[in-house]
Amino acid sequence: MQPASPTKTQLKKRRQLQQRRVRVLKSLWRFGCMSMILSGFGWIISQSDWKISRAEQIQIEGNQYLSDQTVHSILAIPYPQLIMELDPAQLTAKLLAQGSISSAKIDRRLLPPRLIVQVQDLPPVAGVMESENTEAQTFVNELGRQLPRSSYHSTVWKSLPKLKLRLPTSGICPDFAQLSQVIRTSPVAIGIIDCRNSQNLFLQTEVGKVRLGENRDRSRLTHQIQQLDLLRNWQQATDPTTVDYVDLENPDLPRFQLKSASEPVDKSVLSN
Repeated sequence: MQPASPTKTQLKKRRQLQQRRVRVLKSLWRFGCMSMILSGFGWIISQSDWKISRAEQIQIEGNQYLSDQTVHSILAIPYPQLIMELDPAQLTAKLLAQGSISSAKIDRRLLPPRLIVQVQDLPPVAGVMESENTEAQTFVNELGRQLPRSSYHSTVWKSLPKLKLRLPTSGICPDFAQLSQVIRTSPVAIGIIDCRNSQNLFLQTEVGKVRLGENRDRSRLTHQIQQLDLLRNWQQATDPTTVDYVDLENPDLPRFQLKSASEPVDKSVLSN
């Protein structure tokens, strides 16, 4: 007696079962391939060729002022180092914390293994004045960060700032970041910022020596700097050989400090 032919329902169930088996086999095959790929990739990056072993594997881009060597020294990456163990976020934070770089981005590349370091650096805005007759060897950026001349590209040396900065023994000019921003708006040339006494800020300008006093308020400092433009003809008001400096602590009432007087003398200084 011949077996009964399978019904349509049975055939459908068999097809569904076969399709499930095929899907399972495909999934297992894909999983196996992926595991092999990941294992192979892990083995490859563990080999010596996937390490940062020398400075040439760190590509510095975008630095207009700082030399490549300076950026390398800030990163301070110990060699050799597995590239996958280098954290771009941590390295970026290290660059920004130093105070000479305003923005940074770091990418890891595997073929060949290298780091791409893109930065925007800050220019020097003043040279630290060590004595009257020596050329500045240390320069300060707008945030007050001091770096030696050798930290900059040799091409930058030709256009280093002429503005000089006299520092106190602490080596820090208080509020220099704010001061440097306001100084850039000055209508007259400023040659020296003397901040050796935080209570008594002086400027050496094209209209002479000017005292600003203690400056913490930005609006008052801005007003003082703008008033410099009205001091261009002050020497017509008095004999300049008798004047030590112009006192601009009160920008609306400038006074002369005479060499022979202990207190500033009220006199009409501003030009009409």
